[in-house]
Order: sequence, then structure tokens, then C-alpha cells
Amino acid sequence: MKAKSELMREKILKAVVALFIEKGIEKVTTRDLTEYLGISRSHIYHYFKDWQSLCLAAVTNFMNDELAEFCSIIQPLTAGEKLQEFIDGMISNDPDPTRKLYGSLWLLSTHDEAYASLMQTFLDKWQQVLANIIQSGMDERTFRVVDAQRVARQLDAMLFGYYEHLSTLPSEGLVKQTKEDIDDFIHRNILAR
Repeated sequence: MKAKSELMREKILKAVVALFIEKGIEKVTTRDLTEYLGISRSHIYHYFKDWQSLCLAAVTNFMNDELAEFCSIIQPLTAGEKLQEFIDGMISNDPDPTRKLYGSLWLLSTHDEAYASLMQTFLDKWQQVLANIIQSGMDERTFRVVDAQRVARQLDAMLFGYYEHLSTLPSEGLVKQTKEDIDDFIHRNILAR
């Protein structure tokens, strides 16, 4: 019985994330979810105390899964390859299918403490992944010795800024220029001379 209950809870979480990716967090309603799953509203609230608890649990699971998947993918790579994977995850010619979810999360975090706390937690985790990549490059001696935390903060801010810019005004020329700017930053600040 407990396994069946856990499967239903996971099904609800995955369904709400799919809707968040499609519409954005703030545009999804309980009705959307019940219609998507073909279950009653009371069935949803059997597993979650309220809508915000469900939303926070779904986004937390999604973001933890993304982080774990990324770390698994980069684990066998060299530091340079890890860094390139990190950059490619942010800067790409292809539109990000999770853009609506992340955009909604940013917006909600500006006026809701629970979302702000969640967002800060994951920003810190991703920044630590980036700092670890930089440290691994120093350990391999392919990156120069730097303050890994500081350079990670700088590069992270640059990537987020470009990501937002490309999301707002996408173009192949801007993606090319962005990649050149990031490569320049890496050559000047990270790569061993």
C-alpha cells in the first residue's frame, strides 16, 4: 500500500512539473493538474497539504534530479570538458524547454520567501558545482591557481546574464558573440598559461 501511495505521489509531482514546463508555475491551477491526471482535487490533497507545498516539492524534486543528472554526466570528464558541459547547459542555440519553469521560479522568488529560499539553495548548489569544476582543473593543472569560489561566482553571474539576454532576444549572432565572450573570460582568468 505504501509503495502504491508513493507511486501516486511521484506521478502527481512529475505531472505538475510537466505543466510548469509547458505553462509556467504561476499559470498552472489545481484544475489543470486534475484534468491532466484524470483524478479528483481531493485525491491531490490527500498527498499534499496545500498547493504551495505541492509546487515546492515538485520544483525541488525536479531541480535535485537535474543537478544529480548533470553531476553524473560530468563525473568521468576532464575539468575542461566539465566546464564546457556547464557552459553548454546555459548557453545554446536551442531553446531551453524548462525556460518557463525557471522564469516562473525567478518571478515567484521576488515576492515569496519559500520560493526565494528554494531558489537560493539551488543557485548555491550550482555555483558549488562550478567551483568544484574549477578546483578540479587546478588539481589537474589545466587551470591556473585562482580563488575557485570567486571565479565561480563571476562566471556564474556572466552565464546567467547572457542566459537571460538570449532568452529575451535570441539570435545566432548573439549566441556566437556570447560564446566568444565566455571563451575570452576563461582564457584570461581560468586556463593555465
